[in-house]
Amino acid sequence: MSFTGVFGFVILIIIAIAMLGPSKLPRGIEQLWLMLTNFRRSQAEQEPLTLDAARGMWAASESPLYDLVQIMYGAVEHLLELRKRIFVVMATMLLGAIATAFFVDAILQFLQSPAGNALFIFLRPTDMIWVRMEIIFSAALVLALPVMLYQILMFIRPALENPQEIAVFKSVAIIGAPLVLLFFIGGIVFAYYVLLPVMLPFLLGTGGSIAQPSWDIRPYYSFVLAVLLWIGAAFETPLVMAMLARLGLVSPKAMMKQWRYAIAGVAFVAAAITPTVDPVNMALVMVPLLGLYFLGVLFARAVYRPRSSMATSESSTQSTR
Repeated sequence: MSFTGVFGFVILIIIAIAMLGPSKLPRGIEQLWLMLTNFRRSQAEQEPLTLDAARGMWAASESPLYDLVQIMYGAVEHLLELRKRIFVVMATMLLGAIATAFFVDAILQFLQSPAGNALFIFLRPTDMIWVRMEIIFSAALVLALPVMLYQILMFIRPALENPQEIAVFKSVAIIGAPLVLLFFIGGIVFAYYVLLPVMLPFLLGTGGSIAQPSWDIRPYYSFVLAVLLWIGAAFETPLVMAMLARLGLVSPKAMMKQWRYAIAGVAFVAAAITPTVDPVNMALVMVPLLGLYFLGVLFARAVYRPRSSMATSESSTQSTR
């Protein structure tokens, strides 16, 4: 599944929460689950179950889905708050989509330029409609990212109680959120101006004198968007490492000891992002990602606090109260 496909699936779940409502969603899941359970029972020539009987059976089987439904029933108030914030994000994305629609052809031409003189074709009557929709959705997602981050932070804030958690929250809100945007945009810029101008001409030349390239435009844009967004996401690595260190979950020393595993992981990510495993394209992705990993170690050293000291500061704060 492509990057945009993954986000499309996530968006469908979010829309379900927003539209069905937190109180109706767990009930709807139970009704669907009951229907599937009774269908299986009918295949085995067994009597159908009522919802109460099915709940008893699910609880006895210790099903994780049953536990999830119970959590959703118990968290209706929080889900109502989440629903409000989802509506704000959806409204922002809608506005971003409307704004992007006026410039979608210019964006299409901009994304075509790294391919040079490649010949683009479309094979189905609706392909260009889907291409424009994918561009609009991806651009709206990027434009809504600041609002999304703000809404996530504001949703988490009421759950924080001790001073250490509040201190981490403030550092994330004041410093981390702008850096998330900066690193994400930096990843997209790197992918567009460095990676794609090398990768796409290489792919154009793979036919040699045997075949002339004529690229289907819809897979091309899906591929380019996936590369841009995955590289943008990969550029968040230093910030994730710094967050783990700030929470005392991983120490910078441990990160440095795992450098061999980091190289293997970066090679795997590079192979997943790039369409080929040739040394040039692999190196173009691996080198910056390795640099980001060691930059993350530096960030971790700057913000790291051992969990023991965090616990000590928290207990001293409580004793003064």
